[in-house]
Amino acid sequence: MTTLFDLRTIFLVGACTTALGAMAFVGLERMYRPAAGAMRRYALALVAMAFGQTLLALRGGLPDWLSYFGTNLFVSVGVVLTTDATFRLFGRAQPRRLVGAQLAALALLWAWLGNDPADVADRVIATAVVQFGWVAACVYVIRRSDAYGRQPYVRTLATFFGGYALVHLLRGIAAVLGVTSASGGVFAPSAAQVGFGLLFALSPIALAMIVQMMLHARISGELHRRATTDELTGLHSRRQFFELSRERLRARRAAGAVHHLLMIDLDHFKSVNDRFGHSVGDRALQHAARVLKKAMKGHGLLGRYGGEEFCALIRSGSDVDANRTIDELRRALEAAPIRAGTSTIVLTASIGAVPVDDAESLERVMVHADHCVYRAKTEGRNRVVRFGEMLAEPAV
Repeated sequence: MTTLFDLRTIFLVGACTTALGAMAFVGLERMYRPAAGAMRRYALALVAMAFGQTLLALRGGLPDWLSYFGTNLFVSVGVVLTTDATFRLFGRAQPRRLVGAQLAALALLWAWLGNDPADVADRVIATAVVQFGWVAACVYVIRRSDAYGRQPYVRTLATFFGGYALVHLLRGIAAVLGVTSASGGVFAPSAAQVGFGLLFALSPIALAMIVQMMLHARISGELHRRATTDELTGLHSRRQFFELSRERLRARRAAGAVHHLLMIDLDHFKSVNDRFGHSVGDRALQHAARVLKKAMKGHGLLGRYGGEEFCALIRSGSDVDANRTIDELRRALEAAPIRAGTSTIVLTASIGAVPVDDAESLERVMVHADHCVYRAKTEGRNRVVRFGEMLAEPAV
């Protein structure tokens, strides 16, 4: 019978690719600092697996205790550290003592099973149970994470671990049923053994590639979030607000909606910073953002223009409805004071409102809204001015 694949060569190549995977995780640690701890553990896991595969490939040319106990121990260290790294990657870090206890228990297991080549079936069953149990725990943690339903590569990682666990489960069942892939501990070049060898040898580098793609997607998502979201208030950034507003205005005719562009400027906000400090000022801005967003009731977009200024695009069925919604924003802010120690801060806003129907004229319309805000402030603050028209009387 002609053997297309030499198993020793497969495991040696697998050891090399696994080492490359470890190097990839070292690079990811530098690129993605929030997951540095997980990346270090993944790297150590792959280094251990590379040693295990090397010892496996050299079986027969090494002492039995090294080629059996050593192989199983290093592979077990790899799977325990992989599980720990995956837990950390998804915010479920294990105590170090627990990880140490797992490694100690597995070392005792392999010492107890011994090095007799005739007992290979028992070691195959034990390996299948260990691999299935720890990897299945990875699948459980990933599927329970918030990212599972939002990020495709997270689901890919769960599928990879699930497939890996299933193969080991089937291998264990085959060993229990007496279907062996080795005789007396010597490699038997059957199709099943070759297939499993390829899976075992190449899965570490596949893991490294999937995790790398997942982290790159996370980094990309984080950069997009920072570019489109105001860090303090969580609202749309000025640039994102204008981009989304243009999209809505371009679809305006089909929707049959009336839009108004608003500039919302908090009154006397400098005095809040001067009297209570910038930390309280930041809390006040966050509070104002929450109140305004809630008061809008999904009728449009809200963004932070800069400083104590917010911008909004209000969608309504008529000018009357728009006037009501805009004044509700002013009254909602005034009715929701914020506490600062023993003091109560009542936030009010001067609002400029300008009808808008052209997606390409937003910047020009915003200038008009800013002029309306200036007029509202000169006439007493805490009021709404619509492009040359008063919408609400000053608060008393």
